[in-house]
Amino acid sequence: MITDYFRLEGKKALITGAGKGIGARIATAFAEMGADVALIARTESDLDSVAREVTELGREALTFPCDVTDETALAGVVEKLTDHWGSLDILVNNAGAPGQGYGSLKKVTKARFVNTLDINLTSAYTLTHLALPLLQAAPSASIVNVSSALGWMVDKNFAAYGAAKAGMDQMTRILAYELAPSIRVNGIAPGAIETPSTAFIAQNEDVYNATVRWIPQGRLGQPDDIALAALYLASSAAGFVSGKVIEVDGGMAALPGTAIEAKIPR
Repeated sequence: MITDYFRLEGKKALITGAGKGIGARIATAFAEMGADVALIARTESDLDSVAREVTELGREALTFPCDVTDETALAGVVEKLTDHWGSLDILVNNAGAPGQGYGSLKKVTKARFVNTLDINLTSAYTLTHLALPLLQAAPSASIVNVSSALGWMVDKNFAAYGAAKAGMDQMTRILAYELAPSIRVNGIAPGAIETPSTAFIAQNEDVYNATVRWIPQGRLGQPDDIALAALYLASSAAGFVSGKVIEVDGGMAALPGTAIEAKIPR
């Protein structure tokens, strides 16, 4: 059946930023489709909550509370997965945030700029580099990088974050070429998604209206919207798809001045 292409039975997946929001939903979606998952996030209690959902679905959940900018910690995760699983079918580089890089050129120093690159781009490259032997040990593997609409949109105060996500998009394309045909590499560029970190948007009518004004679908995206895209890209349903960045943003217009700036909590 055509739906069998989306199944993940027997697959092992590693997901960063998996404690809540998009990453948590990707983890539970993968588990629903048969995958065992390893979860990375900074907050142990968040990881434990997601792990309980995964185990209730009958799948294995491994939790690793650490910061993705800590290379030593990431190397430790890969070492433990090597001992426990021996191979890795799916890597989802989802962790990301504007970090210290949100602000004007006048305010954002080199150190703050580098902090944002570390969170969003360098960490993804580092983990992919470290996990490569595990991915190569699988019969076929898939990497899914979660980028952002701000990788191509224009808005004030996001020079660091936008540069990091644009870098992730190009890294996705180049690694897809480099690692083919045994490893597929794709990306997802979410627009405005309703998660715990963006809850203030729905709670403020003015901010909400300023946000959805630029979304033809007339609503915020949901974690399910991104999880479904990740499932497609990670599964054999996308077996002939590599080097692509799929925009999941409700048709958001590529126009400057989208009022995204108003969404960042002060």
